[in-house]
Amino acid sequence: MLHLIMLPSNAICDALGMTDEHERGMVRMLVNTLAWTTICVTVALVAWVLLD
Repeated sequence: MLHLIMLPSNAICDALGMTDEHERGMVRMLVNTLAWTTICVTVALVAWVLLD
């Protein structure tokens, strides 16, 4: 399950050619934070529009 969550951020790290694990960790954290924030805000806005 964790592999599926990390797949997009790992793909971005691979595309950027990052090999240092610390840099990969920072990019993973950034990508996952942006993705989850986007998903949560979208769900909240859709719920707000539907329940209004």
